[in-house]
Order: sequence, then C-alpha cells, then structure tokens
Amino acid sequence: MLSMSPWLPALMLAVLCAPLTGASELAFKKEGKGPGIVLIHGFGGNREVWTEISKRLKTSHTVLSLNLPGHADNSAPPLKEKAVDLDAVAAEIAKLIRKQKVEPALLVGHSLGGTIAIRVALADPKAVRGVILVDSSLAPIPRAFTDKLEKDLDTNPSAALGDFFGGLCKGETQKARLVQDALKVQVPVLKAYARALGSEALGTRVTAIQVPVTLFASTVLSPDPAKEKESLKQLGCDGIPKFTVSYFVDAWHWIMWDDPDTFEILFNDFETSIVSGASGGGRLSTSLR
Repeated sequence: MLSMSPWLPALMLAVLCAPLTGASELAFKKEGKGPGIVLIHGFGGNREVWTEISKRLKTSHTVLSLNLPGHADNSAPPLKEKAVDLDAVAAEIAKLIRKQKVEPALLVGHSLGGTIAIRVALADPKAVRGVILVDSSLAPIPRAFTDKLEKDLDTNPSAALGDFFGGLCKGETQKARLVQDALKVQVPVLKAYARALGSEALGTRVTAIQVPVTLFASTVLSPDPAKEKESLKQLGCDGIPKFTVSYFVDAWHWIMWDDPDTFEILFNDFETSIVSGASGGGRLSTSLR
C-alpha cells in the first residue's frame, strides 16, 4: 500500500488556493457585436446561468459571460486573510474588459457577481458605463451565517449547498441545478468566497461610484418595497450617487431565470437611460408583477 507524505495534503491545498498571477486569465465566452456587456455569475455558479439572457442580448451587443476565479475552468481565486480578495478579482475583470476591447461595458452581476461588478466600477471607472445589480447585497452577510456555511461545507457539501440555496430558489428542480453546479467548485474555494461574503464591506466607498447603478430586487432580497429606505441601507446601496431600483414581485433570487422577459425590458430601459443621461441622479422605484 502506498503511503501519503504528511505534508502532501497541505501542499495540495496551497496549490488550490494560490493567488492568480499576471499570466492567469479568466475563462469567458464572447458573443455578438455592438456595445459591450459583461455578465458575472454568483456564488458556486458559472457563466451558463446567463445562457437565456445572453441569447437575447447578443443580437445587438458584444456579450462577455465569464467564470469567476475558482469556478469551472478558471484558476483558484486570489486570497486575503483566507478570504477571496474581491477587489483583486474585480481588477482582473477590468483587465479582461480592456483586453477584449468592450469598454465602456455595462456590467450585470448576480448576487455575489453584483458585489464584484461594483468593485470593477471602482477599480476602472472609464471601463464601465453602468452596473446592474441582480438581487445583490453590497453589505456583508452576517458572519454567523457564513461561518455555519463553512462548517457545513466541511461536513457535507451537498447538504450545506442545498440548505444555502433552498430558501433562495424557486422549486426543487432549480435547487438541484444550483447544487450540482456548485459541487463542481472545490470546497476550499467555496469557503473562501463565503468568508469574503461575510467580511468584505464597501462602506462609504460606494459614494465614489461614478456610473449609474440599478438594482433588480426580488422579494427574497427586499420583501417590502414600502420600506425601501431601510432596505437599501441594509443592502449597502444607500450611498450610491446615481441609483435606481426595480422590484420583481413574482421572481425569486435567480431573477433572470424566473422572469427573463421583464429582465430584458428593464435592461433595455436602463441602457437607454444611460445613453440619454436620464439615469443621472435620484431614485426611481418600480414594482413589477
């Protein structure tokens, strides 16, 4: 029987969680022709979550749908104190936008992808013309929740992910897909992203965002539109200078799956407002059924 050196597991983990180097490049899919759009998925996902939206938008846009570091065929994410360094990830995305010559791009980020998209706008404002946050919170998730997720991932990844996604998605079929995709990501990578979600705060940095930002919010994220001011403060969005929000009443966390028609309409409306300059200030709330 072959014996394993006692230091080999540690070495394997170190390789898995090694920071991105300058030679690394995010895996992406580029489709269509026209103004640039960058689609960023959320925790445990991959670029395929955007298939339907990309199909609709690529008829008139150049669409980049990418995989985050550590997901699908990408190298492990850059780390900072055992958590994913979201600012470093954002810098990599900004470099990709420049390299693919799609700037200034409209960024669309779902959940975790939205918190990264905002950081891209801070890292390279001239590479971005607007940001759509799809059910994203810019404030840290309570550490009690992310600590439990980390612990459960060590014990039973499938059950942990089922619990994590179960209250956010519409039905068992959707949950099964999400768990299946997330199980393709190494557990140390998932844990590092969970730590980032529980610790990476933007705070007053949002006041420096120069481009228009809109939030597509489900009732999972913001259950009571009547309490908008309080909700936006909890989500860390209340200091963004050029900000609007729309509520998808019948959609769950994966809004682009649950209501792609309305998603497309509001995407086009937001893009039109950027071109016309109508998104230049104030807050516009829309509730959609």
